[in-house]
Formats: sequence, C-alpha cells, structure tokens
Amino acid sequence: MKCKKFICHRESLEIGGIIIYPKKFKKNSKYPLVIVSHGFMGNYLGTKKYAQKFAEMGYVSIAYDFNGGSIKNKSQGKTTDMSVLTEKKDLKAVIDTACNLSFIDQNNINLVGCSQGGFVSALVAKDLQEKIKNLIMFYPALCIPDDARRGKMILAEFDPENVPETIMCGEMKLGRQFVTDVNKMNVYDEIKDYKGRVLLIHGTADDLVKPEYSENAYKAYLTSHGNAPSKDLQLVMIDGGNHGFWGPEAANWDKYSFFAIKKFLEEKEQIINVDVVLTDYEEKLEGKKKTAKLFFKGHAQSPYFTGHVETPAFDQQIHLGKITQSCCADYTVKGKDFTGQECYIKIKNQMTGTGKKLDWNTDWKPTVSTDSSALSKLNTQTCETYAEMRKQGPMIHIWG
Repeated sequence: MKCKKFICHRESLEIGGIIIYPKKFKKNSKYPLVIVSHGFMGNYLGTKKYAQKFAEMGYVSIAYDFNGGSIKNKSQGKTTDMSVLTEKKDLKAVIDTACNLSFIDQNNINLVGCSQGGFVSALVAKDLQEKIKNLIMFYPALCIPDDARRGKMILAEFDPENVPETIMCGEMKLGRQFVTDVNKMNVYDEIKDYKGRVLLIHGTADDLVKPEYSENAYKAYLTSHGNAPSKDLQLVMIDGGNHGFWGPEAANWDKYSFFAIKKFLEEKEQIINVDVVLTDYEEKLEGKKKTAKLFFKGHAQSPYFTGHVETPAFDQQIHLGKITQSCCADYTVKGKDFTGQECYIKIKNQMTGTGKKLDWNTDWKPTVSTDSSALSKLNTQTCETYAEMRKQGPMIHIWG
C-alpha cells in the first residue's frame, strides 16, 4: 500500500498527517474514505494501524494530528489553544480537503475516532448528517464534560468553580478553554440526532472512560434509529479490554474489533453473545483418537436477547494426535427477546477440518433456530461466529 503525507489547513494552522491508498489504487477510480482521529495527548502514529486496516479493506484512509493535540505533533498550534471544539473544526477541515480529491466517493465518507477523537467524530457526524455514512468509535471519551465539571481530567486536577488559565496534565499544558468549552455540555444531547450508521466499540475493563458512556450513547442514539435494535446501530463490548487496547491481549482485542467492523460494514449484526464458563471435563482415548467433552454453563445477552444456557451443555471435540478433527457444541439458551417475549434460541456451533490452520476465533459454523417471532429471521439466514478465547471459557458472539 502506498502512503503519502497529507496536509490541509484550519484557518492559519497547518494540519499534518498521512494518506494511505488501497492496494492497486487507480486515480481514475472512486474509493470510499475513512478519516481516523486520535485521542487526547496522542498523534497519528497511534491511529496509523487503524488507517492501514481500512486501506487493506479498500478504503482511502487518512490519519492526522489535531492542532495542539499533543506535545509530539505533526500539526501546528499550541496545546493551550486546543479543546474538543477546536478539534471539531480541525476534523471538518480534513473532511473538506479530502472530499475535494477526485478519487473519493462522495457518498461513502466515514469517520473513525479513538477516545477524544471518537467524541469529536460524533460531534462532527451530527453536524454533517448528509456527508457521513458510517461513524465508528473506539472507547469514545464522552466522559470529558463530566470530568470537566468535577475538576479531574486524567492527570489534571483543578477547581471547577474557578478554572485557571493553564492546567498541567502530566507534561502537557492545557488552556482554560479545554474545560470551559465543554463544562456545560450535555454530551448525549449533542450527538444523539445523528441518523447515519453507528458502531461503538468499548472494553469492559476500561477504567479511564467507563463502558457506561458507550452504553448510554447507544441508548441515546436509539432515539434517532427507531427505538429498536438495528444493524445501523451497534454496540460491541470487548471482554477485558482496557482504554486504548494496550498490553498482552491488545492483538486479540484489535482482531475482534476489526472482525466486528467488517461485519458492521457488511450490514451484519450481533444477534446474541454467550458468556461461557467451563464447569467439567471428560476424556476418552481410542488409540490415537481422543474424544473430549467440555461441559459448560453461561449467560446470554445482547440488545436482541437476554437469557441463560440450559444445562447440561457440552462441547465435544475429536482430536487425532495433535490435529483437531472436529468440534461441536449443541445447546439451547432460554430467556426473553427484545420485545419481552419468552423464547429459546437453539445453537449448534461446529468446526471441522483436518489441518492445523483452523482459526479458533472465526472458523465455527453455527446454525441457529428460535421460536421467537421477533427473531424469526434467524431460522432462515446464515450466521457467523467469533469466539473470544479466555481462561474461564470463550465469549461466543453470533452474527446474522
């Protein structure tokens, strides 16, 4: 993939970043556009990996630095002049410049934002309703107005009733307007009227921006999306994920995030998530053939369904030497669908193969059936599964 410098201006300030072209890019063709915005104290180097992933998917991708967004910055501007609202202007300037490129499909403009960049992207998407097709937010920092009101923002502490002219946040100096631009803002009122497609991705162990902020954003967006679960509004929770997705599990969290993004862009949706807990194990040996049964219980939850796994439930695996021949979990979850109707969902989740290259995350082939009239489409459609592997048992996500 080809990568070049990207430059534009907001007023007298230069915005710097990179533009990444998809493989086999042709100037006389039209391509969808993704603009990736970084978080507080960050820069485009932290979001470049996301831009690259979208370029691999066929998008022209731009990652850039907000003016004054950090102390290590490709863009101009002082950190003391930066706020959520100045970053909102920066993103609009990037959009305007990018949309003037001849090879951009004007009907396929997409915003992706991480942390504070997610908050900024949500504000811009609401303002530019007709331009923005998809809004994707990683752990959006929708807590910023609340933090400003309580006088504690990451490493900065101050008197919210008497905000100083400058505030030290670690090595970065902020100006008073970083607080005053948001301290009277109702964040959900500001973003909820965006009617385009929305995907929120958040880690369940995020201590910096609590997952409730994305959960509440999902509820706020429901008001402009028909007040019912929809493929156009999705919330994906990453089990154990922290803020910024860093550490030993980061690769797994990124992998599931982009599986979810790919399904979202294909207009698929999460129907049910099953939190599996392994309870017992049985093994039988016949020569080189090993048959193992892993018994489990679990809880199922999604915007469409809440319930529990009927026991006994088990996953039967057949191994020949070191090679996994097949796996099959056949079980039923009982509970209520999103209309309140009591129902069941029967899941037969299987994986077969004869080699070592099976992907334990995505190679399952589920069949799903239900007696729910509201979820009857499950009886006729092909579903896909992603299994987040954990010590206590996998988190099974079924997409339809």
